[in-house]
Amino acid sequence: MTFAQTSTPAPSPRPHLGRGPGMGAPRDFETRLAQNLGLNAQQQNTVHTAMAESRLSMQGLRQQRQTLEGQLTAAIKSGDETQIEKVTQQIGALHQQEVAIHAKTTAKIYAALSADQKAKVGPNLEVLRGGPMGGRRPGPPPAQPAQQQ
Repeated sequence: MTFAQTSTPAPSPRPHLGRGPGMGAPRDFETRLAQNLGLNAQQQNTVHTAMAESRLSMQGLRQQRQTLEGQLTAAIKSGDETQIEKVTQQIGALHQQEVAIHAKTTAKIYAALSADQKAKVGPNLEVLRGGPMGGRRPGPPPAQPAQQQ
């Protein structure tokens, strides 16, 4: 009696290191970006490195945010307005760091693009930040349906 063997897929060349806000697995984002903008190998490496550095920086911030969220919950439950102010200011500072990390990552990716690729991206850099790309080419957003009165 023979048994069919199932083959295991080959390991991906780069591991999935985490998720960024607004995007699927990092490799999926990198692949979509490479396909939509026609990135060459050097540009793909630049994107991969920038994303890996961003994920590493964000990891520590996520842990800090979780701790602060717990402290905020405790302050809310106890009605400690002074602690609420203190913790929300700390959360705001973390948010500022997160925005800066995303902006720096986007700047590294944008700097690696050719003039034609920058033209494809257009004025809205959302595509480079992992925003909605949904398989569509970068460009103007789809027309919004008319609202009923």
